[in-house]
Amino acid sequence: MPDPQRDIAPIIEPAAPPLPPAGADTTLAIALGAGGLLLAIWLYRLWRRRAPLRALRRLAQASDPIAGANALAALMASQGIAPPAFWQEELELLRFGPPGEDADAILARLCQGAESMLRVR
Repeated sequence: MPDPQRDIAPIIEPAAPPLPPAGADTTLAIALGAGGLLLAIWLYRLWRRRAPLRALRRLAQASDPIAGANALAALMASQGIAPPAFWQEELELLRFGPPGEDADAILARLCQGAESMLRVR
């Protein structure tokens, strides 16, 4: 005779609930990580792009105008900017000419001109 427990049990038992996913859903974490990485890259590029302007502002307050003028010439050369002739002549006069009393003012004016050239670029 057949066993009723074994034959009828699959018919009466309720279906098992669906199993939870095998692993954790990491889609949100990966998306947030990628977004954070892109934001960090963008901020780094923005910071590096503004580095010459920060260096230029430090040069404007240089205690030695001759050393500041030399650093300004090196900064403009490293940025690949061809300044106008009158600006270049004034810079060369400050670098290689006789020291003047208004050298600080000339360096500040040259730095302002260089800042406008860097911003246009």
